[in-house]
This record gives sequence, C-alpha cells and structure tokens, in this order.
Amino acid sequence: MKTRSFNRIIYLLLGNRVRGFEEKTTLLTIMLMVVILILATATNIILGMKTSIVISTVVGTLIFLLFFLYGRFFRINSIFGWITSGMFLLFIDYVWFINYGTHGPNLPFFIILYAFLILIFDKKYFVFISIVLVLNLIVLYLIESNYSDEIGNYMNNTIRLNDVYSSMFFSLVAIYAFMASIKSNYVREFERAKNSDQLKSAFLANMSHEIRTPLNAIVGFSSLMADPDISDEDKISFEEQVSRNSDYLLSLIDDIIDVSKIESNQLTINIREVDIVPLILQITETFQLGVQSKENVKIIARLDSSELKINVDKIRLEQIFRNLVANALKFTDEGTIEISCVQGKEFYTFSVKDTGIGIHVDDHLVIFDRFMKIDNNKQHLHRGTGIGLFLTKQLVEIFGGKIWVESEVGKGSIFYFTIPV
Repeated sequence: MKTRSFNRIIYLLLGNRVRGFEEKTTLLTIMLMVVILILATATNIILGMKTSIVISTVVGTLIFLLFFLYGRFFRINSIFGWITSGMFLLFIDYVWFINYGTHGPNLPFFIILYAFLILIFDKKYFVFISIVLVLNLIVLYLIESNYSDEIGNYMNNTIRLNDVYSSMFFSLVAIYAFMASIKSNYVREFERAKNSDQLKSAFLANMSHEIRTPLNAIVGFSSLMADPDISDEDKISFEEQVSRNSDYLLSLIDDIIDVSKIESNQLTINIREVDIVPLILQITETFQLGVQSKENVKIIARLDSSELKINVDKIRLEQIFRNLVANALKFTDEGTIEISCVQGKEFYTFSVKDTGIGIHVDDHLVIFDRFMKIDNNKQHLHRGTGIGLFLTKQLVEIFGGKIWVESEVGKGSIFYFTIPV
C-alpha cells in the first residue's frame, strides 16, 4: 500500500512520461528547491529578515517553479540540466551577497549544489564542474576578505543563529532527499541485476529449445525434399514448412539482436511522419491471411479516421504491432483480435484487444520483463522466448510513450500503448 501511494505521488509529480534516474533526480530536486524556498520565505518573514532577502526567496520560488513546470510537461535534455545548474549557482551567489556572506547560512548550499551536479552529469564533466565551483568560491572569498563592510552582518546574534540553524535544517532535508534517491536507485538496480542473472539462465535454456525446434524442421524437411520417392504435393508442403520455420528463426534472431542493441544504446531510430491507418490495415490483413489453424479467430481494425499521421519510426512501430498481435494470436483460440487507436491532446493511445486466456493480475507488470514467460493455460504448449513484450516495451519508451495491460484470467487481454502527438 505504501509503495502504491508513493508511486502515485511520483506519477502526479513527474507525469506519465518515461524518465531515467538523472531526469527524475533533476525534476524532483527542482521541486524540492521550490518547497525549501517557500519554507525559507516563511522563515525569513518570521525572523524579521530584511526585505531584499524575503524578495530573493520569493523570486527564487517562482523561477524554480517555472523550471519544474517545463520539465513536468516537456522532455528534459542536457541543455535543460546545464541551464538549471547555472541558475542554481547564480541564485546561491546572489543570496550569499545579500545574506551576509559566510556569516549567514550560505556555504552548505554550495555542497548541496555540488552533490546535485555529481548526480545528474556524466563523470567526464566532474573536473569542469569542480573547477567552476572552486573558482566561484575563491572569487567570493576575495570579495568578502576585501569588502567585508559591503557584505554586512546580522542586526543581532540571535537572528543570525536562527537563520543559520533553520538553513542547516533545510540543507539536511535536501541531503536526505539525495541519499534516499541514490539508495532507492541502487536497491532497484541491484534487484534488477539479480533477477537478470536468473532470467538469463532461464532464457538460455529456453532459447536452446526455441532455436533447435525450427532448425530441426528446416534440416529434416530439406532432406526429405531431396528424396526422389516423395511426391510433388508433399514437397510443396515441405517447402512451406521450411519457409515458415525459416521466417520464425529469422524473426527470433532479429529480436535477440534488437534487444542487444537497445541494451547497448545502439538501436537506430528514424523518425518521420507516417500515416498509420494503411499500416494497421496491412498488418491486420497479413495476420488474417496467415491464420490457417485458427479459423474461428478474426483479426480486425477499428479506426475512427481514414488518416492518422504521427511522427514515428515506421519499421519499429510495425514491429510493436506485430509483436502484440502475434502475442494475442498465440493465446487466443477463438473470438476476435482488435486493433484500435484513439487520438488525445498529448498522446495517441493504441490498443490490441483479444478474447484469449487472459493474464492474472499479479503478472501484469512482470510480463514486460526480459525473458519472462507467463502461461495461465497449462494444457497447451506455447512457443516463445519471453523477449517479445520486453522489446515492445523498450520501443514504446524510446518513442516517449508507455505500455500497460488490462486483463483477467478467462476474459481476454487488452494491451495499451501511447505515442506522443
């Protein structure tokens, strides 16, 4: 229950866009700065600090709130990170000048900024970041040592102590947030790595069977075709078997290669405007013609428009549809498989609905893991490697969307995925 509530809060803060660790850390840190500045404004008013300090925290709250709103609804890139970091540094320098230099609570904020920069930027920038911050501190030291009267001091020691200790409290909150974020990410990655080792062992055992099955068919039927005693009618049937198993083997190898490319960040995506209506109709027709052993299964497309153009990689989008339809067809013995699309303000929402065996609610998330196979029907053996849905999820997330499933055992499944407009 706690995890679900926490995830709901994170969803409200970050939205439904897919975000990596650095991106989440940046956005949550900006939100944390907004909260701290609001509290700092209230504290400054209570302590009776001068007007310029109160105004600075109010202005800082508005600036970082604008940064948060931009990051909440738009994609965060490295330029956004550098701009945000530069604004952090300028704001701390400004507060340092008006809040009595080292007499005030300002120095811990440079440590917090340094920790934030180390978290969100690659290691290759660490030397540059360190040099900039050190030079900045040297300049501030020279200014204060030569112009201490311009920096000023508190009206009395009580106000100074209250300001310093309240700011130390805010600093501890920020440091705690960083450490909690790092620990959460570490635990999550550790569990993923441990599960990955277990899944890879299962995958290798399963893969040896999946590759051997079509290879045995190809070799066996190819040798039979060379037998002069085999009739021409049987040879045509053997050719179909060889072709079908060759296609399956090629598709299997392509999926393995794509997974490898995704995990090594080498997958090439070519985004261009594509009319998805003829693409969906073509996929529907192709699968319907290929359904020979399941005469009671109909594959249909339900589209509200004759033209739907989106910016996407056509080949990869087709790969997503084929994986989902093939998965639905595998677990559907009769009924319909329906492909549909709904256009919203921010996203196109696609769905592939089937009337198959369904998926238990406990398995709705794990089916998208690598090498994971779920089979609720123990009476039938279904071929598969467990990488189709994982690959589909990765492709959807590369496009900036998300994928999920709604299903109940015995009542079919609906796989949804979104792509930004």
